[in-house]
Amino acid sequence: MTQQYPVCIVGGGAIGAIMSFYLYRGGIFHIPVFYYSRESVESVRRNNGLTIIYDEQEYLIPVIPFHYKDYCCKCEYIINAVKAYSVPNTIELMKRLDTGNSIIIMMQNGFGSLELAEEIFGLERTGCGIVFIGAERIERYKVKHNGGNTLFLGFRHWFNEKLFHLTNILIKGGADARFITNIEFYRWIKLAVNAVINPLTAITRERNKIILTEQAKVLTNEILKELVEVAGKHGYKLDREKIMKIVIRSAMNTKNNYSSMLQDLLNKRKTEIDYINGFISRILGRKGINWVLTQLIHLIESTYSLDY
Repeated sequence: MTQQYPVCIVGGGAIGAIMSFYLYRGGIFHIPVFYYSRESVESVRRNNGLTIIYDEQEYLIPVIPFHYKDYCCKCEYIINAVKAYSVPNTIELMKRLDTGNSIIIMMQNGFGSLELAEEIFGLERTGCGIVFIGAERIERYKVKHNGGNTLFLGFRHWFNEKLFHLTNILIKGGADARFITNIEFYRWIKLAVNAVINPLTAITRERNKIILTEQAKVLTNEILKELVEVAGKHGYKLDREKIMKIVIRSAMNTKNNYSSMLQDLLNKRKTEIDYINGFISRILGRKGINWVLTQLIHLIESTYSLDY
């Protein structure tokens, strides 16, 4: 008989590891985590799990590491925390893990990944996870939490009480997890945060606190002007001043964090820029500041032999 687990995580990077931390503390003691590289699988296995540094203390979370091509099990909840550009490569894995009634939670930055999963697994089973959490992968088996613990969960076009149950587990584990019905609105809020913090920190090679400087605020204002215009095209009327305050607060809460985009560039990995500022630029339909930032990140990427 095929082994079945309550929750599994696709992608053991910074956010996937932090999710395992909250789940374990919330009472889920057997958590399969799937990795793209066999080196990561072996590293986590040798460490007997993931080491999470949280509030300056180290915790060992005894996750069960697997390679993404391994046949493992079935899972009631499937949390996909890989980069947006890697989602297509995980579809077959999610199909193998799917019980036929599993809840899928997509946790990527930007737009596109959730829509793809909804097409494949259905609107009634595919939810979205939006994190306002700073985390840094120090080693293959070690992740440091750098501030923030807020997590929004929800469905775009459906209501499924199973996601409410998962939210309670995460709350028990220490996350500020919230099950909400207007998840699409919060996707736009997170897009705003990512569109500012990710490229500006990646280009300057600075921690998130660079966003708190006066010069960064000038650029932030211009980025958000375009985002508000694009959101309006999708039927969402956003207040730029209020969004600005949210972005600044997020940068303050994670001021010592290296953004995921900066971590990608430092490790010579492909970034998610096309799903964030690139998305804004495409919908905007003209070459504004988001287009320039997208091109600058691609210019930096072009100097590396990228690891996908």
